[in-house]
Amino acid sequence: MNKKYEIKLPVSTYIQMISCILVTLFLLKLMLSHISSVLFVITLLCILLQVGAIFVLLTRILRKNNELEITKNKIKINHIEVPIEEIERIIIQGYFVQSIGIKQYERRVVSIDLHFRFKNNEEINNIEELKQWANMSGIKVTSGKIFRWI
Repeated sequence: MNKKYEIKLPVSTYIQMISCILVTLFLLKLMLSHISSVLFVITLLCILLQVGAIFVLLTRILRKNNELEITKNKIKINHIEVPIEEIERIIIQGYFVQSIGIKQYERRVVSIDLHFRFKNNEEINNIEELKQWANMSGIKVTSGKIFRWI
């Protein structure tokens, strides 16, 4: 089984980007008000962390890689290959707008690069094909919340 699909980022990535920008603006407003030097340093560190998160999310959004390839022994998402031996389960989140996360063994959260949704309106057919591949490969498919870091 060799299939290629077009994918795109989940909606949560855009929501996370907007939230990071809003929190950064709030922290800047706090920093510009007259606060103590200790609180100033803590706020400055938080702003730097937020800017780092914004940079990571922005590079992820602007990347033009949008391809999922499923083969017999591995799954390849945007040039990242994951062998079936490393996949603990596939998580499907949502009902109307479904996103897919691939959780690897010995990882607590889903990698940002392994969280996606299908691009075309054939979303239901593509998810069914993904479920069939997972069943043939012995990978558990669950529905639920996808936890990921940045």
